[in-house]
Amino acid sequence: MKYSKENKDLFLFKLFSVNSVGVIIRSFLGLLSQKLIAIYLGPEGIAYIGNLRNALSVFSLGATAGVDQGVLKYQSELNDNPEELKKLYSTSLAFILVGSVTISLLLLFGSSFWSQYLFKTPQFSYLFIILGFTIPFAAIYNLCFAIISGQSNYVKATLISLITAGSVTILVIFLVFFCQLSGVLLAITLTPIIQLLVLFIFARKEIDLFRNLKIHFHRIITNNLLVFIVMSVVAVVFSNLVDIELRSYLITKLSVKEAGYWTSMLNLSNYYLSFMTGVYSLYVLPRYAKIKDIKTFLKEIMLIYKVILPIFVVLFIAIFLLRDFIIAILYTRDFLPMGVLFKWQLLGDMVKITSVILAYQLIAQKLWKLYILTEIISVLTLYVFGTYFIDRMGVQGITYAHFLRYIVYLIVVIVSILFANKNKIKNEVI
Repeated sequence: MKYSKENKDLFLFKLFSVNSVGVIIRSFLGLLSQKLIAIYLGPEGIAYIGNLRNALSVFSLGATAGVDQGVLKYQSELNDNPEELKKLYSTSLAFILVGSVTISLLLLFGSSFWSQYLFKTPQFSYLFIILGFTIPFAAIYNLCFAIISGQSNYVKATLISLITAGSVTILVIFLVFFCQLSGVLLAITLTPIIQLLVLFIFARKEIDLFRNLKIHFHRIITNNLLVFIVMSVVAVVFSNLVDIELRSYLITKLSVKEAGYWTSMLNLSNYYLSFMTGVYSLYVLPRYAKIKDIKTFLKEIMLIYKVILPIFVVLFIAIFLLRDFIIAILYTRDFLPMGVLFKWQLLGDMVKITSVILAYQLIAQKLWKLYILTEIISVLTLYVFGTYFIDRMGVQGITYAHFLRYIVYLIVVIVSILFANKNKIKNEVI
């Protein structure tokens, strides 16, 4: 038993280390582009770029129809059942075909609307026309990445993620020199093409899995994936739409510059939280999917917390103490007013890591009603608290709302897990 625990601890530490190397390199490239964007476009440009990134997340999810989390879970469960895996891939492709066609049509025929909604001008309609033709590539990329993650092939997943992000970042750096805001927006829009190229080079094995497959909705697989589709829509679509709405609220109530400060804080947060992305998808979810009793789950939670939380406590303390230096290095001195956002953002992110590790148990147990409820509460809490505290605290109010949001979310997740497993807890205690 001791040997097993030591091996799991070593596996998690190795995974975190490999993932961290990729994140550090990817973050370096991303922060380099962020620096150039800050110099050339200032906080105002960063605010509008944030809107496009949020929109791209929504469109990408729509193109995959949200099946990637379901594929990740069932890939780990069906690794030894080739026939069922074929049904999983066939059904996933059917969902993607429907999702991609739907999103492409919405982008092509609604290009002026999306430009007006995100940028308050029809000037960038062409971006959404381009995206309408390329968004299916993002769907295929997300499906292949989910398969790789479900196989716990964390080295390959990290490599693909790193190369994709690095290539996009290089394109951003190149275009910001020549086209400034338009160039950066175009680079982000071309992301699906880069994703497809990376797949052809580094994931031919996963692409070959789809050869000679009949695209078909297999009833049992379809019903299983529908659960994850609903959960993904709630988690990704609602979250990104609320970010866009809150950014618009900041612009209306304060200024585009203040919205840019908050977006810059979010970008920095995403960089250091990306250290956890591989842990969630490559270790936490596949591991939870195999756990059947509460005692094992609690041991696993404590193992993850023991490895992860001390690292982030030290990291967050260092970031807070060096915040002015970090802002000057990563952005420009014009961004120094965003220093007031660090305290509540970092505290909120600490609570977020703690709660999300727990929340993945709801996904693993396919407790979709509870998961949807927790996500809706989380998103609504951010929007309500965000608008309320922006009016009273200015831009700092939105990071205070972020902290309160995850306090509420942590409580709701704990109560949900206890409620869902009350019979197991009762039987194991007895």
